[in-house]
Amino acid sequence: MRWDFQWRENIPLALPVIVGQIGHIAASVADSMMVGALGTIPLAAVSLASSIASVPLVFGIGMAYGLTPMVAHAMGQARPFKAVRLLKNGTVVNAFTSAFMFLFALVLFWGIQFTGQEPAVVEEARTYLWIIMASYLPFMLFMSAKQYLEGMGDTKTPMRISLYGNVGNIGLNALLIYGWGPFPEWGIVGAGVATIIARGYMMMAAWWFVLRRGKADPADWLRAKVTSYPIRALLKIGIPSGFQYIFEVSAFAASAWIIGTLGATPLAAHQVAISLASISYMAATGLGAAATIRIGQAMGRKDLAGAKAAGTSLFLITIIFMALTGLTFFVFRHQLPWAYTQDPAVVASAAALLVVATIFQISDGVQATALGALRGIQDVRVPTAITFVAYYVIALPLEWYFGHILGWGAVGVWSALAVGLTVSAMWLSLRFYRGMERRRVA
Repeated sequence: MRWDFQWRENIPLALPVIVGQIGHIAASVADSMMVGALGTIPLAAVSLASSIASVPLVFGIGMAYGLTPMVAHAMGQARPFKAVRLLKNGTVVNAFTSAFMFLFALVLFWGIQFTGQEPAVVEEARTYLWIIMASYLPFMLFMSAKQYLEGMGDTKTPMRISLYGNVGNIGLNALLIYGWGPFPEWGIVGAGVATIIARGYMMMAAWWFVLRRGKADPADWLRAKVTSYPIRALLKIGIPSGFQYIFEVSAFAASAWIIGTLGATPLAAHQVAISLASISYMAATGLGAAATIRIGQAMGRKDLAGAKAAGTSLFLITIIFMALTGLTFFVFRHQLPWAYTQDPAVVASAAALLVVATIFQISDGVQATALGALRGIQDVRVPTAITFVAYYVIALPLEWYFGHILGWGAVGVWSALAVGLTVSAMWLSLRFYRGMERRRVA
């Protein structure tokens, strides 16, 4: 069997997506690192609030991802007006989705207060969460423009916007968390305010490129109508995609809640380890996004062989990349946590969690790329059921069993996540290849 990585086709498309995805998580990592200097309680509070805010956020990201394969398919058919009409309808969908995300976060925070978290951690988390929730609308409007551009095959523009926005976010963190110069010392509140400002900039910059730099014809935008058919089509892909991400991330969020019942130190260690693991995960979702684009455009051209080859090449690249990141986590597991905290107990606990992260890196990457590949062929309903089983039926019960019943603590919770990720990766990748074979025979 000849392994064709298709480097020339994949890297120019995937690398900007990966850099952009890592740029999003970089702001969260910077929050954790800079807040960690304030102490264990603020770091644990950011961990708790971030675990809550991330659940609706990833649902929104999944909803927005529904636009990409449809735009890619339209461009494969050489129908640019159809792509603009999808963008306009997708923007309406995403605006309403942001309101749902806000309410969803409120419900989650109300419930978390009854799960045995330390009162001091809950109180600080409340303030930070309110500020982050206010950034949902600009973020979702940014995602509308971003996914449209990526569906067209332009991955560099969203990358630049994300980089500028997140570099600005990190700079504002330094000014507003610590109060440098004339700026106020707001602590974790400053971290939240910096996030709002950065997401507002990214929203405005992305739309300027779409409507002012020829990425979408303004006349087509004005002529396009918001109607039920494209909205239904977007929801048909977007809602299952949103739940795919929410099932996985909520399993990680639940792990934060379970670990939080063990104390502030394990929870802070979880935040450190999850911040590091999120970097490689975002890179994997970037490869998955590239799979969506390439496969979606190939399907628009009715090129089944090209779609399958694109998917295979991106699976291979994912495996190599995630194996390297896993090796990095293992080798430097005792050094990396010091970038976040100076508490030796937190560092030791985080190092143990990074050993588990090493084990599930390839599974985490493969399942992310498989979801993107399946989205490219607009196969989303069964994959959603697969992610539900992997994370809710398998991983979540095991998190409690390993962590509390067996007494393995935070390492047990993360071991349960590794089981769920492995089941998901195997099942989803098999689904993609069987789906391509069915389409070939038909």
